[in-house]
Amino acid sequence: MAHVLVAGGSRGIGAASVELFINKGYDVSYFYKNAPGPYGYAIRADITDVSAIEAGIKEATDKFGPVDIMIYCAGISLTGLSTDFSYDDYLHIMNTNFGGFFAVCNKIIPSMVSAKKGVIIAVSSMWGQTGASCESLYSASKGAMDAYVKSLAKELGPSGIRVNAVSPGVIDTDMMKNYSDEDKKNLMYETPLQRIGRPQDVAGVIYELSTDRSSFITGQIIGINGGFLI
Repeated sequence: MAHVLVAGGSRGIGAASVELFINKGYDVSYFYKNAPGPYGYAIRADITDVSAIEAGIKEATDKFGPVDIMIYCAGISLTGLSTDFSYDDYLHIMNTNFGGFFAVCNKIIPSMVSAKKGVIIAVSSMWGQTGASCESLYSASKGAMDAYVKSLAKELGPSGIRVNAVSPGVIDTDMMKNYSDEDKKNLMYETPLQRIGRPQDVAGVIYELSTDRSSFITGQIIGINGGFLI
């Protein structure tokens, strides 16, 4: 059975993806930082630490073999005026949201190239496509991810490797824990489908992108936002 590695699989969209792929019969390993989730083979790894990533991938591949599908769900947000952010803030959010993605890809791509197959899926954000006031660093980190996905798709396509990103809108995850009920209600009303998305909504699209039904899809940023961004 194919080996799925989820970077950031203990909560939210990552946890929903782990659960779905396990239910579909895949071997699933995942990275977590603080506390493991209930499903899959958990590996503790700080996504900003390259040596931890290398050790984690070795543990995962020793357990299940080479990675066939990699899903990058690790991410943090930071809210505030752009002039209030420090250089350390920049490093922290970029190293987590984009740097970790780069590091994981670098470690798994060689085996995929050798096998002439593989799937890489990144969880981006609609703010990476359009930008968000008071979330400039978060938006920039996701924009970098989108550009990297498109570049990798062109570079790796001849080796049979597909690279895509999903771009969620307002999803009910821990990133929304600091939003008030009134904020959430307003965001719901701004969404044409008149609800906040669920992690399972995103996980379902991630799964479809990993299957042969999506064998001619690569280099795409797939919006999952209930019509918020059209």
